[in-house]
Amino acid sequence: VIDVSTLSLSSTVWLDFQASHKMAQPQQQFVLDARTGQMVPVAAAGGAAAGGGGVVAGGAAPAPAGGVVVSGGAGAGAAPGCCGAGGAAVCCGPAGAVCCSTGTGGGCGAGCSGGLQTGAMMYVGSSKGDWITETTYRYVGTNKGDLMFAAPVQRNWLPCCLALLGLLLLGLLAFFFIGFTTTTTFAAGHIGTCLFWGDPHVQTFDGARPSFYGDGEYWIVKNDNIKIQGRYMGTKYTLGLASTQKVAVSGAFIGNHKIEVEPMQKEFGGAILVDGVEVLPEFGSLSVGGAIIKYDDSGELVDQATSRWAKHIVHMDLPEDVSLTVYRWGNYLDLKITMPPKDVDGSCGNFNGNVDDDTTQAIFDRVGARVPATDMLFSRGASAQFTPEEKEMLQKYCSSTTVAEAKLHCVKELPADVNEVGINACIFDQCFGMNEHALQTAKQFATQEERASLGLE
Repeated sequence: VIDVSTLSLSSTVWLDFQASHKMAQPQQQFVLDARTGQMVPVAAAGGAAAGGGGVVAGGAAPAPAGGVVVSGGAGAGAAPGCCGAGGAAVCCGPAGAVCCSTGTGGGCGAGCSGGLQTGAMMYVGSSKGDWITETTYRYVGTNKGDLMFAAPVQRNWLPCCLALLGLLLLGLLAFFFIGFTTTTTFAAGHIGTCLFWGDPHVQTFDGARPSFYGDGEYWIVKNDNIKIQGRYMGTKYTLGLASTQKVAVSGAFIGNHKIEVEPMQKEFGGAILVDGVEVLPEFGSLSVGGAIIKYDDSGELVDQATSRWAKHIVHMDLPEDVSLTVYRWGNYLDLKITMPPKDVDGSCGNFNGNVDDDTTQAIFDRVGARVPATDMLFSRGASAQFTPEEKEMLQKYCSSTTVAEAKLHCVKELPADVNEVGINACIFDQCFGMNEHALQTAKQFATQEERASLGLE
């Protein structure tokens, strides 16, 4: 006989009667009937159930009311059970046990109560209701064994969370390192064009419009095989803002020969040079290192404002399908460079199809603000200037914070031997590099003589 009043069980318990109770089966599963307070079998073996929930296991019921009746009380000292029929109840428990009520559903003991109340179950529903479980237990061990709490299976979600976090980080890395760098796949046969004109206006291969106003030598196109440099210098007509004064071509793609082209006026060079030697003083052509150089007065102009002047145009057909056309004017040059897509960088941009990454600052960040002396291609040197107009523009139109930030960039991006004039010219580029009409601002600070020479009076 099992007294469930002393057990904190769920509605299903496993009883190990294997040896001591001589059951027909090693184990018998019982279910608590909340309406009667009795344990009833899920499947009786070798006997029968009678008397409103009694269980007979292995033989006939020992009492006329239907066998062993499990007590329905939970009071202190409750006897194992009570059996009887009709209005009279006979206690089947130990001597002196008292029936708490009559009938087969009654219980025995000194403190019987009306229903089973344990820490594991609660009454719900109308009338007497049904039992529900809040925890699950099972009988384990041999013979009577011990009660053990059968905890629900706990899943370790940490590996899954770490995997998801890793995927998220990969996505972020892809966004920052790929998403921000847009590269276009060009159609077969695509030819890009980079243009220079005036003071100097620039249009990169990708169509951006950066400007470079400070004096100095700059990379125009650069990769391992192709090296094209430009010297940008101010003139009196541009109030110190630089225009393209000289261009030089070299690199392995022409056998490391060096071709230089200067403006027409002698004070600005006035010559075409190959490996430092003046060539083609008159119209004509020559070949060097796989490059064909032709000098004549024919060709479509980059800037129609120059159409009133006599043309002196140098055409260079270079290896790797590169073409460079140089328009020689009195004190400056215009340029046109064409080539198929290549991994290049410089004032003509990086030719990746993304117009947004060809700003003046971005180009400086990639290739430096000026060409270092060790990489210089030009045979003749030049002194950089920083005009009063440029100084006043910095003071009035470039905030002190911007100037300070630009100076930090320039110190990092300029060659180590640069002087203060070179640093100021670089700062000017940082402040006004994306303003292609800075000359209009510079005119505000021109002297009366300068304004007269520019026809502004």
